[in-house]
Amino acid sequence: MKAHSEQYCLTPTYKPFYMIGYNSPLRDLPAQGVHDDIYVTTTLLDFNDQKLFLFSTDWLHVEDEIVSEIRERLQAQFNQDPKLVLISATHNHQSVRDHMQSAKSGQFNQEYHDHVLDLAVRGYQECSAQLEEVECWMGRKIIPGYYGSRIVYGELADNEVILVEFRNAQNQVVAAICNWAVHSTVITPDNALLTAEFAGNVRRLLKERKGYAPAMIVGAAGDCSTRATRQGNDFNELQRVAQGMAEEISKIEVNEKLELEFERIASTEHHVRYPIDHKEVQRIIDANEEELKTCQDFDRRKILNSMMSGLRRKLTMDEARADWFADTLRLKDIEIVVSPCELASKFGKEIKRLSPAKCCLIFGYTNGRGSYLFPKEYYGLTFETISSGIPAEEVENYINKIIAIL
Repeated sequence: MKAHSEQYCLTPTYKPFYMIGYNSPLRDLPAQGVHDDIYVTTTLLDFNDQKLFLFSTDWLHVEDEIVSEIRERLQAQFNQDPKLVLISATHNHQSVRDHMQSAKSGQFNQEYHDHVLDLAVRGYQECSAQLEEVECWMGRKIIPGYYGSRIVYGELADNEVILVEFRNAQNQVVAAICNWAVHSTVITPDNALLTAEFAGNVRRLLKERKGYAPAMIVGAAGDCSTRATRQGNDFNELQRVAQGMAEEISKIEVNEKLELEFERIASTEHHVRYPIDHKEVQRIIDANEEELKTCQDFDRRKILNSMMSGLRRKLTMDEARADWFADTLRLKDIEIVVSPCELASKFGKEIKRLSPAKCCLIFGYTNGRGSYLFPKEYYGLTFETISSGIPAEEVENYINKIIAIL
């Protein structure tokens, strides 16, 4: 097989630009500046002319529209199979929104949107021109201390970090994937400076330590964050946890050789429709607003505001809809499970355990924007389950469909 990767800056070069990530009045105003740049990592893997293209961004999420546009361009110009184009986000809550066609009035920037499409084409071209024969190596490690369950404090979520390296004949890493499962959320919602946040800063430090910048791919991180372990919400805390994680990831022994070849891709879909009880939604909104009047706890206020955003959207609808897909790509010793959703860590660990491949990588936040999907024991305990209202049995049905196509 062959591989190559490139990295490009995604920071807007114009002003004003707008940020995304929280239900905060600041996000309706232009960003105040740039703390550190955001990037996209493009990775091309060639299995005897069957090509897999990864486009990993420091965004909050990716919209269906931009996924379709990038896929269409690559198919038209390079005859690339659209199903083998994986567009991911690191779930950065301090990123830009200007590329999003669903952005609030005045915040969508066509020039920036087009620039992103051009970078996808450029990344594919430059990776294709520099493909090298490689071998694939993998290492993994459970890393506690910097993040864990944000539902049950003190418990781990999916704290396994998997590092995959593609090395050329000179034993140089020409492409890499770091698959972890944690929300990229350290900095306060009151921040108005663009940053690559947790994932992006770990990637930068890994490049300093290991000489390469891996594609940071987030797995089943719906219930995992730094909330229970962080010592602040500022850039000093970001530096602390990013340095700690980069140091631990650098210690992973990447010494298990994997045999890779393209075998198959399998797909499934799940569609959910359920009525909305407007009176119950309004009751919860009223209770939250009352609690916000006196609540001083930072994390609790953030949770309440996040819940309100989803609940208010539901008041505008009579019926809620959820349309989820999943793809599984078998590359012999590696299986990639693709979902747009924010899966709970329980599901991620179960999928990895049941995969027949030596290495199972979960690509969450990929090729679209999905819902929080939690197990039934979390229902009523989290703002995600309260605000979404998605029946727990529908979540289980979706997970079972994924397991069936492993």
